[in-house]
Amino acid sequence: MSKQPSSRNLTALNWLNFFAADISDGVGPFLAVYLATNLKWNSGDIGMAIAATTFAMVVGQAPAGYIVDIIRQKRYPIIVASLVVGATALLLPSLRSFPVLLACQVIIGLAASFYMPTLVALASVVSEKAGFDHVISKNQSFNHAGNVAAAVFTGVVARFTNNAGIFYCMMALAVLCTVSALSISQKAAAPEEPSQSLENQKGLFKDVIGNRAFLMFLLLTIIFYFSNGAMLPLVGQEIAKARPENSTLYLAACIIIAQLVMVPTVFICGKLAQKGRKKLLVAAFILLAARGILYTITDNVVHLLAFQILDGMAAGTFSVVAIMVVNDLMGTSGRASFAQGMLAASLSFGSTLSNLAAGLIVDAAGFRMGFMFLSALALGALVLLWKAMPETLNTQSSVSVTPAI
Repeated sequence: MSKQPSSRNLTALNWLNFFAADISDGVGPFLAVYLATNLKWNSGDIGMAIAATTFAMVVGQAPAGYIVDIIRQKRYPIIVASLVVGATALLLPSLRSFPVLLACQVIIGLAASFYMPTLVALASVVSEKAGFDHVISKNQSFNHAGNVAAAVFTGVVARFTNNAGIFYCMMALAVLCTVSALSISQKAAAPEEPSQSLENQKGLFKDVIGNRAFLMFLLLTIIFYFSNGAMLPLVGQEIAKARPENSTLYLAACIIIAQLVMVPTVFICGKLAQKGRKKLLVAAFILLAARGILYTITDNVVHLLAFQILDGMAAGTFSVVAIMVVNDLMGTSGRASFAQGMLAASLSFGSTLSNLAAGLIVDAAGFRMGFMFLSALALGALVLLWKAMPETLNTQSSVSVTPAI
Protein backbone atom coordinates (compact mmCIF):
# COMPACT_ATOMS: atom_id res chain seq x y z
CA MET A 1 0.00 0.00 0.00
CA SER A 2 1.55 3.32 -1.05
CA LYS A 3 1.98 6.00 1.58
CA GLN A 4 1.83 9.74 1.29
CA PRO A 5 5.28 10.88 0.09
CA SER A 6 7.41 12.66 2.65
CA SER A 7 8.04 16.38 2.30
CA ARG A 8 11.77 15.65 2.53
CA ASN A 9 11.71 13.51 -0.61
CA LEU A 10 9.57 15.98 -2.54
CA THR A 11 11.79 18.90 -1.48
CA ALA A 12 14.96 17.00 -2.43
CA LEU A 13 13.46 16.22 -5.84
CA ASN A 14 12.56 19.89 -6.38
CA TRP A 15 16.12 20.97 -5.61
CA LEU A 16 17.51 18.19 -7.78
CA ASN A 17 15.55 19.71 -10.69
CA PHE A 18 16.81 23.17 -9.73
CA PHE A 19 20.48 22.19 -9.80
CA ALA A 20 20.13 19.94 -12.86
CA ALA A 21 18.60 22.70 -14.99
CA ASP A 22 21.76 24.11 -16.53
CA ILE A 23 23.96 21.01 -16.72
CA SER A 24 22.46 19.34 -19.77
CA ASP A 25 23.65 21.88 -22.34
CA GLY A 26 27.31 21.80 -21.33
CA VAL A 27 27.27 25.51 -20.32
CA GLY A 28 26.15 26.32 -23.88
CA PRO A 29 26.64 30.01 -24.77
CA PHE A 30 29.30 30.49 -22.08
CA LEU A 31 31.37 27.70 -23.65
CA ALA A 32 31.29 29.54 -26.99
CA VAL A 33 32.64 32.68 -25.30
CA TYR A 34 35.39 30.70 -23.53
CA LEU A 35 36.53 28.92 -26.70
CA ALA A 36 36.55 32.13 -28.73
CA THR A 37 38.15 34.38 -26.11
CA ASN A 38 40.48 32.10 -24.18
CA LEU A 39 41.46 29.48 -26.76
CA LYS A 40 41.05 31.66 -29.87
CA TRP A 41 39.08 28.99 -31.74
CA ASN A 42 37.36 29.88 -35.00
CA SER A 43 33.56 29.81 -35.40
CA GLY A 44 33.55 26.46 -37.20
CA ASP A 45 35.44 24.66 -34.42
CA ILE A 46 33.27 26.30 -31.75
CA GLY A 47 30.13 25.18 -33.57
CA MET A 48 31.43 21.62 -33.75
CA ALA A 49 32.25 21.59 -30.03
CA ILE A 50 28.76 22.78 -29.05
CA ALA A 51 27.07 20.53 -31.63
CA ALA A 52 28.97 17.53 -30.21
CA THR A 53 27.05 17.82 -26.94
CA THR A 54 23.70 18.25 -28.70
CA PHE A 55 24.33 15.34 -31.05
CA ALA A 56 25.40 13.08 -28.18
CA MET A 57 22.18 13.92 -26.35
CA VAL A 58 20.00 13.23 -29.40
CA VAL A 59 21.65 9.82 -29.79
CA GLY A 60 21.87 9.03 -26.09
CA GLN A 61 18.51 10.01 -24.60
CA ALA A 62 16.39 7.03 -25.71
CA PRO A 63 19.04 4.44 -24.67
CA ALA A 64 19.44 6.35 -21.40
CA GLY A 65 15.70 6.06 -20.79
CA TYR A 66 15.86 2.34 -21.52
CA ILE A 67 18.59 1.95 -18.88
CA VAL A 68 16.52 3.95 -16.36
CA ASP A 69 13.59 1.57 -16.99
CA ILE A 70 15.79 -1.43 -16.23
CA ILE A 71 17.32 -0.02 -13.04
CA ARG A 72 14.92 -0.35 -10.12
CA GLN A 73 16.71 2.21 -7.91
CA LYS A 74 16.01 5.43 -9.81
CA ARG A 75 18.58 7.59 -8.01
CA TYR A 76 21.58 5.77 -9.42
CA PRO A 77 21.54 6.96 -13.07
CA ILE A 78 21.53 10.65 -12.20
CA ILE A 79 24.12 10.23 -9.46
CA VAL A 80 26.54 8.47 -11.82
CA ALA A 81 25.79 10.98 -14.61
CA SER A 82 26.46 13.91 -12.25
CA LEU A 83 29.78 12.45 -11.13
CA VAL A 84 30.82 11.98 -14.78
CA VAL A 85 29.80 15.55 -15.66
CA GLY A 86 31.59 16.98 -12.62
CA ALA A 87 34.82 15.06 -13.27
CA THR A 88 34.82 16.03 -16.95
CA ALA A 89 34.15 19.69 -16.15
CA LEU A 90 37.10 19.67 -13.76
CA LEU A 91 39.39 18.61 -16.62
CA LEU A 92 38.16 21.06 -19.24
CA PRO A 93 40.05 24.24 -18.14
CA SER A 94 43.39 22.46 -18.60
CA LEU A 95 42.60 21.11 -22.08
CA ARG A 96 43.69 22.74 -25.34
CA SER A 97 43.49 19.92 -27.87
CA PHE A 98 40.50 20.09 -30.22
CA PRO A 99 39.91 16.29 -30.43
CA VAL A 100 40.21 15.84 -26.65
CA LEU A 101 37.89 18.72 -25.85
CA LEU A 102 35.43 17.45 -28.44
CA ALA A 103 35.51 14.02 -26.79
CA CYS A 104 34.79 15.64 -23.41
CA GLN A 105 31.77 17.42 -24.87
CA VAL A 106 30.47 14.11 -26.17
CA ILE A 107 30.95 12.53 -22.72
CA ILE A 108 29.04 15.40 -21.09
CA GLY A 109 26.25 15.04 -23.66
CA LEU A 110 25.92 11.30 -23.09
CA ALA A 111 25.92 11.75 -19.30
CA ALA A 112 23.39 14.60 -19.52
CA SER A 113 21.12 12.29 -21.56
CA PHE A 114 20.19 10.55 -18.31
CA TYR A 115 18.83 13.68 -16.64
CA MET A 116 15.37 14.06 -18.16
CA PRO A 117 14.28 10.38 -18.09
CA THR A 118 15.65 9.96 -14.56
CA LEU A 119 14.02 13.13 -13.22
CA VAL A 120 10.64 12.11 -14.66
CA ALA A 121 11.00 8.56 -13.32
CA LEU A 122 11.83 9.92 -9.85
CA ALA A 123 8.82 12.24 -10.01
CA SER A 124 6.63 9.29 -10.85
CA VAL A 125 7.83 6.96 -8.09
CA VAL A 126 8.13 9.68 -5.43
CA SER A 127 4.73 11.29 -6.14
CA GLU A 128 2.52 8.37 -5.10
CA LYS A 129 -0.80 9.78 -3.84
CA ALA A 130 0.35 13.37 -4.24
CA GLY A 131 -0.28 13.03 -7.96
CA PHE A 132 2.18 12.98 -10.83
CA ASP A 133 0.79 16.16 -12.45
CA HIS A 134 1.25 18.22 -9.30
CA VAL A 135 4.77 16.93 -8.59
CA ILE A 136 6.10 17.23 -12.15
CA SER A 137 4.72 20.77 -12.57
CA LYS A 138 6.39 21.88 -9.34
CA ASN A 139 9.62 20.14 -10.42
CA GLN A 140 9.52 22.03 -13.71
CA SER A 141 8.98 25.33 -11.88
CA PHE A 142 12.17 24.67 -9.91
CA ASN A 143 13.90 23.63 -13.15
CA HIS A 144 13.18 26.94 -14.88
CA ALA A 145 14.08 28.92 -11.76
CA GLY A 146 17.33 26.98 -11.74
CA ASN A 147 18.01 28.01 -15.33
CA VAL A 148 17.73 31.66 -14.35
CA ALA A 149 19.86 31.30 -11.22
CA ALA A 150 22.53 29.26 -13.01
CA ALA A 151 22.71 31.72 -15.91
CA VAL A 152 23.20 34.67 -13.55
CA PHE A 153 25.65 32.82 -11.30
CA THR A 154 27.71 31.43 -14.19
CA GLY A 155 27.78 34.81 -15.91
CA VAL A 156 29.07 36.56 -12.79
CA VAL A 157 31.69 33.88 -12.12
CA ALA A 158 32.81 33.96 -15.76
CA ARG A 159 33.22 37.74 -15.55
CA PHE A 160 35.62 37.52 -12.60
CA THR A 161 37.55 34.38 -13.62
CA ASN A 162 38.32 35.18 -17.25
CA ASN A 163 35.62 32.69 -18.34
CA ALA A 164 37.40 29.57 -17.00
CA GLY A 165 35.18 29.59 -13.91
CA ILE A 166 32.22 28.36 -15.94
CA PHE A 167 33.55 24.82 -15.69
CA TYR A 168 33.84 25.04 -11.92
CA CYS A 169 30.23 26.21 -11.83
CA MET A 170 29.25 23.11 -13.76
CA MET A 171 31.23 20.95 -11.35
CA ALA A 172 29.53 22.62 -8.36
CA LEU A 173 26.09 22.04 -9.88
CA ALA A 174 26.96 18.39 -10.50
CA VAL A 175 27.98 17.97 -6.85
CA LEU A 176 24.75 19.62 -5.67
CA CYS A 177 22.77 17.30 -7.98
CA THR A 178 24.46 14.32 -6.38
CA VAL A 179 23.72 15.57 -2.85
CA SER A 180 20.07 16.25 -3.75
CA ALA A 181 19.65 12.80 -5.30
CA LEU A 182 21.16 11.15 -2.24
CA SER A 183 18.73 13.13 -0.05
CA ILE A 184 15.82 11.20 -1.61
CA SER A 185 15.38 8.10 0.50
CA GLN A 186 16.42 4.85 -1.12
CA LYS A 187 12.99 3.31 -0.52
CA ALA A 188 11.13 6.27 -2.04
CA ALA A 189 13.33 6.24 -5.17
CA ALA A 190 12.22 2.74 -6.15
CA PRO A 191 8.68 1.57 -6.97
CA GLU A 192 7.19 -0.90 -4.51
CA GLU A 193 6.65 -3.55 -7.16
CA PRO A 194 6.82 -3.67 -10.95
CA SER A 195 3.50 -3.58 -12.73
CA GLN A 196 4.48 -6.36 -15.11
CA SER A 197 7.30 -8.80 -15.62
CA LEU A 198 9.70 -8.86 -18.54
CA GLU A 199 8.05 -12.01 -19.84
CA ASN A 200 4.65 -10.33 -20.07
CA GLN A 201 5.85 -7.23 -21.85
CA LYS A 202 5.79 -6.72 -25.58
CA GLY A 203 9.01 -6.15 -27.45
CA LEU A 204 10.59 -2.75 -26.99
CA PHE A 205 9.81 -1.46 -30.47
CA LYS A 206 6.35 -3.05 -30.57
CA ASP A 207 5.49 -1.08 -27.45
CA VAL A 208 6.49 2.11 -29.23
CA ILE A 209 5.57 1.51 -32.86
CA GLY A 210 2.22 0.06 -31.83
CA ASN A 211 1.25 3.25 -29.99
CA ARG A 212 -0.04 5.56 -32.72
CA ALA A 213 -0.86 8.43 -30.36
CA PHE A 214 2.67 8.34 -28.92
CA LEU A 215 4.26 8.47 -32.37
CA MET A 216 1.96 11.33 -33.37
CA PHE A 217 2.96 13.25 -30.26
CA LEU A 218 6.65 12.76 -31.01
CA LEU A 219 6.03 14.26 -34.45
CA LEU A 220 4.21 17.22 -32.88
CA THR A 221 7.12 17.68 -30.45
CA ILE A 222 9.62 17.78 -33.31
CA ILE A 223 7.50 20.37 -35.13
CA PHE A 224 7.00 22.48 -32.00
CA TYR A 225 10.73 22.74 -31.35
CA PHE A 226 11.44 23.08 -35.08
CA SER A 227 9.24 26.18 -34.95
CA ASN A 228 10.50 27.41 -31.57
CA GLY A 229 14.21 26.56 -31.60
CA ALA A 230 15.53 29.21 -33.98
CA MET A 231 13.33 32.11 -32.86
CA LEU A 232 15.56 33.27 -30.01
CA PRO A 233 18.82 33.04 -32.02
CA LEU A 234 17.17 35.05 -34.81
CA VAL A 235 15.95 37.64 -32.30
CA GLY A 236 19.50 37.78 -30.94
CA GLN A 237 20.84 38.53 -34.42
CA GLU A 238 18.26 41.29 -34.93
CA ILE A 239 19.18 42.83 -31.57
CA ALA A 240 22.89 42.61 -32.46
CA LYS A 241 22.19 44.66 -35.58
CA ALA A 242 20.11 47.26 -33.74
CA ARG A 243 22.14 47.52 -30.51
CA PRO A 244 25.57 45.98 -31.13
CA GLU A 245 27.12 47.63 -28.07
CA ASN A 246 24.74 45.89 -25.63
CA SER A 247 23.66 42.82 -27.64
CA THR A 248 24.88 40.28 -25.06
CA LEU A 249 23.03 42.08 -22.27
CA TYR A 250 19.79 42.18 -24.26
CA LEU A 251 20.12 38.52 -25.24
CA ALA A 252 20.57 37.59 -21.57
CA ALA A 253 17.45 39.63 -20.79
CA CYS A 254 15.51 37.68 -23.45
CA ILE A 255 16.49 34.38 -21.85
CA ILE A 256 15.80 35.50 -18.29
CA ILE A 257 12.38 36.99 -19.15
CA ALA A 258 11.26 33.74 -20.81
CA GLN A 259 12.54 31.55 -17.98
CA LEU A 260 10.92 33.73 -15.30
CA VAL A 261 7.57 33.51 -17.10
CA MET A 262 7.94 29.73 -17.34
CA VAL A 263 8.16 29.35 -13.54
CA PRO A 264 4.49 30.26 -12.80
CA THR A 265 3.32 28.96 -16.20
CA VAL A 266 4.31 25.35 -15.56
CA PHE A 267 2.89 25.47 -12.04
CA ILE A 268 -0.47 26.73 -13.32
CA CYS A 269 -0.44 24.12 -16.08
CA GLY A 270 -0.10 21.43 -13.43
CA LYS A 271 -3.51 22.45 -12.10
CA LEU A 272 -5.20 23.07 -15.47
CA ALA A 273 -3.92 19.80 -16.95
CA GLN A 274 -6.22 17.85 -14.63
CA LYS A 275 -9.07 19.04 -16.87
CA GLY A 276 -7.35 17.93 -20.08
CA ARG A 277 -4.03 18.09 -21.92
CA LYS A 278 -5.13 18.87 -25.46
CA LYS A 279 -6.46 22.38 -24.82
CA LEU A 280 -3.17 23.37 -23.21
CA LEU A 281 -1.22 22.01 -26.18
CA VAL A 282 -3.47 24.00 -28.53
CA ALA A 283 -2.76 27.14 -26.50
CA ALA A 284 1.00 26.48 -26.68
CA PHE A 285 0.98 26.24 -30.48
CA ILE A 286 -1.21 29.37 -30.82
CA LEU A 287 1.14 31.37 -28.55
CA LEU A 288 4.17 30.11 -30.51
CA ALA A 289 2.68 31.10 -33.87
CA ALA A 290 1.60 34.51 -32.51
CA ARG A 291 5.11 35.19 -31.24
CA GLY A 292 6.64 34.49 -34.64
CA ILE A 293 4.11 36.69 -36.42
CA LEU A 294 4.71 39.57 -34.00
CA TYR A 295 8.44 39.39 -34.74
CA THR A 296 7.65 40.22 -38.38
CA ILE A 297 5.84 43.42 -37.43
CA THR A 298 8.61 45.23 -35.52
CA ASP A 299 12.32 45.08 -34.78
CA ASN A 300 12.09 47.50 -31.84
CA VAL A 301 14.28 46.05 -29.08
CA VAL A 302 11.79 46.81 -26.29
CA HIS A 303 9.03 45.07 -28.22
CA LEU A 304 11.26 42.07 -28.95
CA LEU A 305 11.96 41.75 -25.23
CA ALA A 306 8.23 41.98 -24.43
CA PHE A 307 7.44 39.21 -26.91
CA GLN A 308 9.62 36.88 -24.84
CA ILE A 309 6.70 36.67 -22.42
CA LEU A 310 4.92 34.64 -25.12
CA ASP A 311 8.01 32.44 -25.40
CA GLY A 312 7.86 31.66 -21.70
CA MET A 313 4.14 30.90 -21.84
CA ALA A 314 4.32 28.70 -24.96
CA ALA A 315 7.50 26.77 -24.16
CA GLY A 316 6.62 26.45 -20.47
CA THR A 317 3.18 25.06 -21.28
CA PHE A 318 4.40 22.60 -23.88
CA SER A 319 7.39 21.36 -21.86
CA VAL A 320 5.41 20.29 -18.81
CA VAL A 321 2.30 19.05 -20.63
CA ALA A 322 4.49 16.98 -22.98
CA ILE A 323 5.86 15.04 -20.01
CA MET A 324 2.32 14.43 -18.76
CA VAL A 325 1.12 13.25 -22.19
CA VAL A 326 3.96 10.74 -22.51
CA ASN A 327 3.27 9.52 -18.97
CA ASP A 328 -0.42 9.11 -19.88
CA LEU A 329 0.42 7.08 -22.98
CA MET A 330 3.40 5.03 -21.79
CA GLY A 331 3.43 5.27 -17.99
CA THR A 332 2.20 1.71 -17.37
CA SER A 333 3.97 0.08 -20.33
CA GLY A 334 7.24 -0.64 -18.56
CA ARG A 335 8.86 1.63 -21.16
CA ALA A 336 8.06 4.96 -19.52
CA SER A 337 11.62 6.25 -19.19
CA PHE A 338 12.52 5.03 -22.67
CA ALA A 339 9.51 7.00 -23.94
CA GLN A 340 10.60 10.11 -22.01
CA GLY A 341 14.05 9.70 -23.54
CA MET A 342 12.50 9.61 -27.00
CA LEU A 343 10.56 12.78 -26.13
CA ALA A 344 13.80 14.50 -25.12
CA ALA A 345 15.52 13.29 -28.30
CA SER A 346 12.63 14.65 -30.39
CA LEU A 347 12.99 18.01 -28.65
CA SER A 348 16.72 18.18 -29.40
CA PHE A 349 16.24 16.97 -32.98
CA GLY A 350 13.56 19.58 -33.68
CA SER A 351 15.73 22.38 -32.27
CA THR A 352 18.69 21.28 -34.38
CA LEU A 353 16.61 21.22 -37.57
CA SER A 354 15.18 24.63 -36.68
CA ASN A 355 18.53 26.37 -36.49
CA LEU A 356 19.76 24.76 -39.70
CA ALA A 357 16.63 25.53 -41.75
CA ALA A 358 15.94 29.01 -40.39
CA GLY A 359 19.53 30.06 -40.93
CA LEU A 360 19.34 29.12 -44.61
CA ILE A 361 15.98 30.86 -45.07
CA VAL A 362 17.17 34.07 -43.38
CA ASP A 363 20.32 34.12 -45.51
CA ALA A 364 18.21 33.76 -48.64
CA ALA A 365 15.12 35.85 -47.85
CA GLY A 366 15.65 37.84 -44.63
CA PHE A 367 14.48 37.74 -41.03
CA ARG A 368 10.77 38.33 -41.70
CA MET A 369 10.55 35.37 -44.05
CA GLY A 370 12.36 33.24 -41.49
CA PHE A 371 9.86 34.16 -38.77
CA MET A 372 6.92 33.61 -41.14
CA PHE A 373 8.23 30.13 -41.99
CA LEU A 374 8.55 29.19 -38.31
CA SER A 375 5.05 30.55 -37.55
CA ALA A 376 3.57 28.63 -40.48
CA LEU A 377 5.05 25.43 -39.08
CA ALA A 378 3.38 26.08 -35.72
CA LEU A 379 0.00 26.75 -37.39
CA GLY A 380 0.30 23.59 -39.49
CA ALA A 381 1.10 21.57 -36.39
CA LEU A 382 -1.92 23.12 -34.65
CA VAL A 383 -4.20 21.66 -37.33
CA LEU A 384 -2.46 18.29 -37.03
CA LEU A 385 -2.83 18.36 -33.25
CA TRP A 386 -6.55 19.15 -33.46
CA LYS A 387 -7.31 16.53 -36.10
CA ALA A 388 -5.02 13.62 -35.23
CA MET A 389 -4.02 13.78 -31.55
CA PRO A 390 -6.47 12.35 -28.99
CA GLU A 391 -6.97 13.64 -25.48
CA THR A 392 -4.71 11.51 -23.26
CA LEU A 393 -5.85 12.44 -19.74
CA ASN A 394 -8.03 9.34 -19.31
CA THR A 395 -5.61 6.94 -21.02
CA GLN A 396 -4.46 5.94 -17.57
CA SER A 397 -4.71 7.37 -14.10
CA SER A 398 -2.72 10.57 -13.94
CA VAL A 399 -1.29 9.48 -10.62
CA SER A 400 -0.04 6.09 -11.76
CA VAL A 401 3.50 5.14 -10.87
CA THR A 402 6.01 4.60 -13.63
CA PRO A 403 6.98 0.96 -13.32
CA ALA A 404 10.50 -0.32 -13.03
CA ILE A 405 11.57 -3.47 -14.79
